[in-house]
Amino acid sequence: MPKIIENVRERALTEAREILTGEGYGAMTMRRVADALGIAPATIYHYFPSKEHLAAGVMLEDWQRMTGDFEARQEGRTPRETMRSLFELVRSFSALYARSWNQYGRGGEASPVRRRYHGMLVRQLSGYVRRGLPAEQEKAEPWLPDFLAELVLRMGADDGCQWRDMESAVDKLLERRSRR
Repeated sequence: MPKIIENVRERALTEAREILTGEGYGAMTMRRVADALGIAPATIYHYFPSKEHLAAGVMLEDWQRMTGDFEARQEGRTPRETMRSLFELVRSFSALYARSWNQYGRGGEASPVRRRYHGMLVRQLSGYVRRGLPAEQEKAEPWLPDFLAELVLRMGADDGCQWRDMESAVDKLLERRSRR
């Protein structure tokens, strides 16, 4: 009779999170996570097909929690305030996983998993930008939400960048409507 193991997926995510945030991507292995849980590595692979998928699962949970907090605070914000909040959201998330990003990015070209999640992030951030823009501006400049989403993702993930570094560019892009 197979052994029943409670909450393997959740426990694996919790253990992987501790390793990712404390030691980074290079320190996390499927075997290490399985050993910490007292199970065989094959059991982890039943839930996550690779180390990369396990790391993505951890980060996705944290991202969803952080975006939930972000969404709860957006009512009545100006487009500029929304952009600053998005920058801070990406900045906070990136800081949490800075060690993992640095280790993961050494491989050169982005993997299919990384490209997939990047596209999802841009679409989600673009949706937040779109909700904050006046309808006439989005209609006149349909490229603007995606452009601003990519900008905030790129700049927010750069630990050397601060809001003031992109503030004037955001202001100019958002003010284009009033100059027409």
